[in-house]
Amino acid sequence: MIRFLLNIVVFVSGAVLMGLEIVGSRVLAPHFGSSIFVWGSLISVVMAALSLGYYWGGWLSERQPSYERLLMLLLIPGVLIFFLPFVYPTLNEWIAGFDFGNRLNPLIASAIYFLPPGVFLGTVSPYAIRLAATTLQSVGSTAGTLYAVSTCGSIFGTLLTAFYLIPVMGVRNIIHALGITLACLSLLVVPLVRLRSFAVGRAVTALSVIGSMALPWPSVAWARIKSLLEKDTFYHRIRIEEDEEARYMYFDRTLQSAMNLNDPTALRLIYSRYTSLAFAFRPEAKRMLLIGLGGGSIPKKLQKEFPSLEIDVVEIDPEVIQMAKNHFNVRESRTLRLHAQDGRLFLNRTSIQYDIIMIDAYYKDAIPFHLATKEFFELAQRKLTPNGINLISAVTGPSGRIARAFIKTQRPLFPQIYVFAARRPDNVSVDTVQNVIIIATRDKQRLDIKDIIKRAATLEKGLFPNPIQDIGVAYYDGPLPDHDVPVLTDDYAPTDDLLNP
Repeated sequence: MIRFLLNIVVFVSGAVLMGLEIVGSRVLAPHFGSSIFVWGSLISVVMAALSLGYYWGGWLSERQPSYERLLMLLLIPGVLIFFLPFVYPTLNEWIAGFDFGNRLNPLIASAIYFLPPGVFLGTVSPYAIRLAATTLQSVGSTAGTLYAVSTCGSIFGTLLTAFYLIPVMGVRNIIHALGITLACLSLLVVPLVRLRSFAVGRAVTALSVIGSMALPWPSVAWARIKSLLEKDTFYHRIRIEEDEEARYMYFDRTLQSAMNLNDPTALRLIYSRYTSLAFAFRPEAKRMLLIGLGGGSIPKKLQKEFPSLEIDVVEIDPEVIQMAKNHFNVRESRTLRLHAQDGRLFLNRTSIQYDIIMIDAYYKDAIPFHLATKEFFELAQRKLTPNGINLISAVTGPSGRIARAFIKTQRPLFPQIYVFAARRPDNVSVDTVQNVIIIATRDKQRLDIKDIIKRAATLEKGLFPNPIQDIGVAYYDGPLPDHDVPVLTDDYAPTDDLLNP
């Protein structure tokens, strides 16, 4: 029975540590992004904590090992983890404000939050081995068994947190639950403190939640495709290809941008012609912020048609900026400035007020959740001029759940919200998975779709769909029930679940 209880202890402690690592990405992302630096910091800190914990646990096991000490090795990290949500928002802001750099910011935060509890959890396995081994000859088999059980617990904690807990619970709730789990686990040791053999009349069942998500590759027949470049960056695997008509940029498996070879400034992709609708609402715009560059189709076209418009483009991946310059004819100028930075971080630090803020950093099967929350939109609202508008570009989701969650999140902040399903002329049903353009304005008076089309017609220079009446077909002004979607916040933003139900 003692061996059975120790198996439970190492299984659950392993699950808690890996669950903490997975949810740690959501703790760091709002201030430090979701780059490889964040994941590298998390993994490194957890591995360092385990190394220190294994060493310390082995050292402690040689010095009068006891179940009382094992109880404290579980209870202390439980307390540290439980109180973590009360401190990490403030510390994140302080670290981001001081700005130690893109690499050190998440590394310092990870070390502060996850190293201390990780060290304690690392001691559990070697300490439990010492308590479970009854003879010298059994040490090897005992160690092998308990480390195998601990690893199984780590796998369980990873899958449970990534596939189930994050989509259904807020970040704070998950962290509190992990702390409470360790506290309850320590209570399981209490009978062993009193008696070395104790009958426990409870059955413990572990349910493993394993999700399988298959995202089909688009079956597009390309004629005479020529590969120009493939490169792994800190954020994507970027692929640039070319056929007889156009050049294409892919992020992983998502088509990100396309450029006509005979007219590099033309807007080739359908959704980009709907993003230009921002100028039907604000034709007098003088300053614009675009988050997400890709191949630079949108800023190139706007630079050509609105020479006096000042455009700041923020792209998290510096390699994308370089490829846009080298392969897609993007040129910086006095009015077009490119910034290699996380979009939310840039917006938080800039003192500039913009007439238009456009977000084009969303993909078919992934959304940077920290660019989709109420806190982000509140920040964007503060950086808009009194008559500014916020445009969300290329939001895609099955049955519109993700788009409706965006709208529900923005509705309290912006009086007017306009929805355009960019592929509706071809796919009339709004239930079709497609690009959805959401325009949010501060206007008290709502524009009629006829007026929007008229305004677009006066600006038509290849900016809008052809025929321009497609704007009216794409416009959706029907009911948007939101009872089945949440308001997205930094604490609770299940974007992956909404995109892939």
